[in-house]
This record gives sequence, structure tokens and C-alpha cells, in this order.
Amino acid sequence: MTIDYSKRSFLKASTSLGVAAATIPMAKFAWAAGKPVEPMNLLTSNASFDPVRPEMGRLIAQACKSIGWDVTLAAEDYNMGINKVFQEKDFDMFIVRWTGRANRVDPETFTRMMFHTDGNYNKWGYDNASINEMGDMQQKEMDVEKRRAIVKAMQRKLYEDVAASPIVHPSMTNAYREDRLDGVVPQLGEGIGSLWTDLNMSVKSGDGYVRNGQTSALKNLNPVSVTDSNEFKELRTIYDRLIQVGPNGELVPWAATSVKAVDNTTIDIVLRDGMKFHDGNPVTIEDVKFTFEYYKKWKAPFFISSLEKFEDMSITGSNSMRIKLSEPHAPLMINFFAQIFIIPQHIWKDIPEKAGVDDVLNFANDNPIGSGPFRFDYWDRGKELKVSAFDQHFAKPKCAGMIRITYGSHDAMAAAIEAGECDRTRYILKPTLVQDLNKINGIVGKGYASHGWYGFMFNHTRGPLQDRAFREAVDHLVPRDVIREVIMSGFATNGGSTIAPANEYWHEAAIKPRANNVKLAKDILSKAGYSWDSSGTLHYPG
Repeated sequence: MTIDYSKRSFLKASTSLGVAAATIPMAKFAWAAGKPVEPMNLLTSNASFDPVRPEMGRLIAQACKSIGWDVTLAAEDYNMGINKVFQEKDFDMFIVRWTGRANRVDPETFTRMMFHTDGNYNKWGYDNASINEMGDMQQKEMDVEKRRAIVKAMQRKLYEDVAASPIVHPSMTNAYREDRLDGVVPQLGEGIGSLWTDLNMSVKSGDGYVRNGQTSALKNLNPVSVTDSNEFKELRTIYDRLIQVGPNGELVPWAATSVKAVDNTTIDIVLRDGMKFHDGNPVTIEDVKFTFEYYKKWKAPFFISSLEKFEDMSITGSNSMRIKLSEPHAPLMINFFAQIFIIPQHIWKDIPEKAGVDDVLNFANDNPIGSGPFRFDYWDRGKELKVSAFDQHFAKPKCAGMIRITYGSHDAMAAAIEAGECDRTRYILKPTLVQDLNKINGIVGKGYASHGWYGFMFNHTRGPLQDRAFREAVDHLVPRDVIREVIMSGFATNGGSTIAPANEYWHEAAIKPRANNVKLAKDILSKAGYSWDSSGTLHYPG
């Protein structure tokens, strides 16, 4: 079983990608010339979902007052906040944890998808011609060393232009009952919430089911409309992918025994024999082809940028197919083949027509049927999701199944672990609680390496946030040392680049986090023409 990268040569690349700094014409601020810089809101999730975000936000909002700028913290329900940013695009600034999901080992997410003007995640209006050009270049560059040179240049440019403010690169802070679970397998960026733990853990006593703790309710089980990390974690247990990202970032054959690059625009796929969906129907190469065509037809949000490059798809044998791309697409293996969920044609061909919805993206999929290692049992919205081991899967789990339990807060989840009612955290747990739990006999609490980051994100279409100098000044207000040591309890490193040091191959080590320095921030603003009135309020350049 192989994944063939033989068409990618490993040649030393030139690093001479120089990019001039972007400037904001003062005409953009003509309407506000000399006027006070308007107050703004900083959106975060509430403490029940992630207690460190509002704490970070409070420190940053307070720091902004040191330059005479009024920033108000707005901590809201996680799902409501996500909707404000990614659907309504109604925000000034927000703090988000960009999790180090397995596919994000590839640099595409933290460069092009987030900052290209057409990027899937770019809901903040960032538009820089150099980044757009380099983002397109790295997508097409199949020589990995040359691609790395472009990606590193992108990181330098994003840092220089202060496209976003990486606060810290956090560890995945998890806890589990070692007196109940065996076979915990952590993964880079996902800690013990990984698929490899799902498959390998066994329960020492009881009914064989693992109780997984989460603080946020699951909101979607539709594999076509999925964009949220928490949804990906659950859907990947029910639906198979062609390949998987292994614990150390390597690619592992999965539903496909071979995904081979014949040349830069031709991919051959061989499907594993003998697979079945949970309803007993066989998984065929026709299902795989249908999956690609269906996701493309309905413009699946996470996958459409890759699918748009699928020029032709043809079945070449009883278990094989060939894909022709319109142009080379370097992120294809990890960002697409290792992420897209295979759906059964016999079910989805009648959706949405017979499902009472006008758009597949609005389909609830309350009884998901896939071919994955776990089959769906029930979903009690807001409370529990139960899945059981699928005995006919080629990688049958070692546990009887899993029950995802939603707790109201991190404190409640930690208390459940201490009481033996919860076996492991599926996502993060507040760092101080991890430290406390690790002191209890039978419980392991620790931080696992991650390539994710907490981001202080700007709406580039609003007020002073359009100005690079202003964003640079604000970045110098972020108290990274305090956040790292106090809020994160040391389970983090200071943030500089959008690609974390843990993702060593792609990370640009030359980028250093900006220091917390109020005087320097004021000097930057002053040189850019900003001023202060007698009460200390910051004013736009006159």
C-alpha cells in the first residue's frame, strides 16, 4: 500500500522572493482626518467553551487603552461568534484558536486559505497583491523545496504586513484516566483527541465505551457542509477518507490502497477491496467518483477550492479511477484526499430533492451512514453523541465505542474526569485544570505538541485596521509573555509566524514575535501621523 510522491523532486530552491511593504494611502482615512479613532469591539468565545480566550481579550483590550484607543471585550457563545465572523462578517476584531488539525500540517490553511483574497477562511477582507501571487504560486509548485521557499516568503510578508497577530502557539492541553484507558496515541496538533487514539484505546473495565468530554455542543453532522474542527473530529469516525495523516504527520493509506501522482496533473486512485457502508452496501469506486462530483456540484465550503481544479474524472477499472487536474495543486494530498469524507451514492443521490431542503448544505443528516470505523447510534442534540465500533471495518477500533458528552464548562468537564464519569478530553482543557488533574492518582494531564495558534484577527475593511502601521502598533500591545506564563500556565510559545515552530519543515524561523512595548507602539503611530488630544484620546492623521 503506497502513496507515491515520486514525481516531486527535492531540489534546493532559490530564496530570493523579495516583496515590498504594502502601504495604505492616507486617502483611505480622508473622511476621518484628525478625528478620534473610533471605539471597537473585540469578540471572543465565552469562558464555558474556552476560558483562556476572554482572559486574553481582556488583557489586550486593556492594553489598547494605553494608546488612547477604546476597545470593548465581547465574549459570546462560540457558535454565535463563529456565525458573526464566518457568515455575517460582522465584527471588528476577534480572538480564535486555529487548531492544529491533522490536515493543517500542510501550509495551505495558514497561508493561502486564510489570507489570499479568495481564500476559504478569509472573512476579514485582507487583500495583498504579493500574498495573492505567492499563494497561487505555492499551490502550483510541486517541487516541495521550491514550495517551501515560497511559503517562507509568504510568512515573512504576512508578518511584515501584520495580516494577523498570532498571540501564542499553544500545546494541546488534555487529560485522561490512565486507570481506565490503554492505548492512548497522541498526534501532532490534536493531542489525545486524535483518530489514532479513537482506534487504539481500549477500556480496562465496564461496558467498553469511552466517555469523551467536550465543552461545546455538536451542531452539524453533514459531511458536505463541514468546516468546524469539532465537527471534523466526529465525522471522521463515521466516514472514511482515502488516506489519513498519521500520528507524526506521515500519510497513511486508508480507504485507498494507492493514491499515485502519475504526473503533476494526473492522479490515479485504487480503492481498497471489500469495504462496506454501515447499512451493508459495498463501497465502490463509483461511490468515490460520486463523492467528488457531488461535493463539487454543491460547492462544499471546505473542499471546493480543490475540486474546482478537477477537470475530468474517469473510472479506469473495477476498483480504480483517474483524475485530471486543470493545473498542478500541491496541497491536494493532505488538504483534500486526507480530508474529504466518502459518502454513499445510494443515499445522497436523492438529497436534497427528497429530504425537504433546497440546498444540501442545509441538510441535517440526522442518521449519518458512512463506512468509517464507528457506526452512528444516536445524537441527543446539545447533550450526547454515541457511536459504536463497526466490526466489519479494516481498522476495527479496540473499544466498544464512544460517547461524546457535552459539559457546560471546563470546570464541569474536569470535575467529571476527577469523578471517573469522563475518560478523556476530546478537545482542549484549561491549562490550570490540566495541572491540577495531573496531581491526582490515575489521571494524566499534560500538553502535547501542536502547530496551531491563538490569533488576534483584524477586520481589514474597518477604520484604522486598514492601516498597516496601526496594526503593527497594536501587535506591540499584545502581552505575550504574560499570556504564555499566566493564562497558558507555560503550555505555549510566543506567536510570531502564522505557521508554528512545531511544524518545523514549513516554519520560518527568522520571524520573531513582536515584543510588548507601549512606547514603541506610540512611536509607530506618531511617525504614521496619528496624534493625541489633551485627554490622551488617539486621533487619526490630520
